[in-house]
Amino acid sequence: MQTEKLLTEMLMTDTSEDMFFQKSREKSMLVSLVPKVYKKHKTMTDCVKYLSTVNKIENDLSGIYFGAGKFKVNDELSNSKVRYIAQELASAIDENSVAKIKQLKSKFGNDKDFLTAKNFLNEKCKEIWNVFENKNTLIKLPKEAMKALGITNQPSLEFLLGNSIRYYEKDGGNTTAVTIGSILNNKNLDYTIEDIHKFLRTAAIKEKLNFNLNTVKYLITEQNYTKLNLQDLGVEQKVISQAVQSISFKNKVKYYVRILHSKMRA
Repeated sequence: MQTEKLLTEMLMTDTSEDMFFQKSREKSMLVSLVPKVYKKHKTMTDCVKYLSTVNKIENDLSGIYFGAGKFKVNDELSNSKVRYIAQELASAIDENSVAKIKQLKSKFGNDKDFLTAKNFLNEKCKEIWNVFENKNTLIKLPKEAMKALGITNQPSLEFLLGNSIRYYEKDGGNTTAVTIGSILNNKNLDYTIEDIHKFLRTAAIKEKLNFNLNTVKYLITEQNYTKLNLQDLGVEQKVISQAVQSISFKNKVKYYVRILHSKMRA
């Protein structure tokens, strides 16, 4: 009601020509009526409620001002059914209720609006339970419900490592090594060095990458890589030799011991 009253007053003060105002004014008006501060939401339910309110304001505007609906401050919750499903799923997630998630999947799972709501929640859970803001403290997650829905707050390895290996390996720096260490040391990321190795191997083949000396040294000294591990990533023998020659005597001994053990097990 407050929104309708405000918009009615605005309409009465405009001339008929002003009703067909420029696009920039339309967008400015939309933004000004949206709640001023996008606070960090602590629950899925709070997040969906907030953005549903934004949608309500947008829909009110589009009904009063011609063309106003073209400018969406929030277009993620595209219609009332998507909003309803998202709200129900959000509530089930916050309760960590696998049973409710299964009920909703059974009821709406074949509906395209369900997929839209699911994708929306998959995006928003990465903001609510941000793994970067809390890397040293284990986040309490509704893991079972999230898993049942098929969403995760963990960014993909492509997101975490893709640009690093694609652009910074060529510079000869240690960006990739630092990034790998950060991933493995983050308490809220479940990736292992085996997961990272598979990603690096696939990316190396696809992107035709050559891992630089700093990355190879890091894998040898910090991740206990053997010659076979490095060769599996496509690292050339000359780069492996350079890396081994540049590490400390203690790390050299460890490296050769690992090679000896791997040969004995073979």
